[in-house]
Amino acid sequence: MIVLKILMWILLAVLGLILLVLILPVSAKISYIGGKLNYSVKYSFLPMLDSDGGGLLKKFKDRKKKAPEEKEAPDEDMESEEEETSAKSETPTYESETSAEVPEKNETPTTESEEVPENNDTFSEEAEDSAPKKSKKKRSEDEPEEKKSKLESILELWEIADRPALKIFKGIKLSELYIDIIVANEDAYKCALNYGRVSGAIYQLLGWLSVLFNVKLKTVDINPGFALSESRWDASVKISLNLMTPVIAGIWFLIIYIFKIFIPSKTRKKSEVR
Repeated sequence: MIVLKILMWILLAVLGLILLVLILPVSAKISYIGGKLNYSVKYSFLPMLDSDGGGLLKKFKDRKKKAPEEKEAPDEDMESEEEETSAKSETPTYESETSAEVPEKNETPTTESEEVPENNDTFSEEAEDSAPKKSKKKRSEDEPEEKKSKLESILELWEIADRPALKIFKGIKLSELYIDIIVANEDAYKCALNYGRVSGAIYQLLGWLSVLFNVKLKTVDINPGFALSESRWDASVKISLNLMTPVIAGIWFLIIYIFKIFIPSKTRKKSEVR
């Protein structure tokens, strides 16, 4: 009984650690300000990666590189044995050389067997001509049916994965979204046209993102720069995801797949066999 209690406590501790790992969020900050790209990845409050070369993963890689590789020094006895073997190999062997130079009398050239052609091409051509053509026709007829079945299975999977995928997308949070753009051009007409195109594209993109993800805007400023020669593009965003959401979505997808595709396909096969 004591052993079972210990095992139960160990299992509960492992489950608790897994739940903690899944509940804690993963966040990433990406910014492109002043022509410089900066990023940082954190797991809860722990820094994992950084554009400046920091983070736990970077330190772990550096420790692996700095770890010295211990090499075993060869023993003196082994060195002496190697020297003796090398000295023996350097001594000349006259008997083997003389025996190699003496030609054998019993060797006779065998040119007739090499000149005999093998006529296997005619046999292969006859076999191809005698092969039935019905199998090729059946294969060509079965190919479109296989493609249709594959497309149907893909569409079924897409219908099942629709809701779980939306759950994962909605679990991704885009917060502190900062956009500051100046569309510059010395020609006022071209500057106005570019300003309209850029602002329309960005606002459409923001609307599409807000449908898929949870978006929280900080500032979005798009201004025309009529007297300026160079445009300015500054943006930053914080992306966060709770690891529990993809796990729940995966379990949901598996349950739907089992009850909508796997079990009905098995029942159909059994009915066809009967």
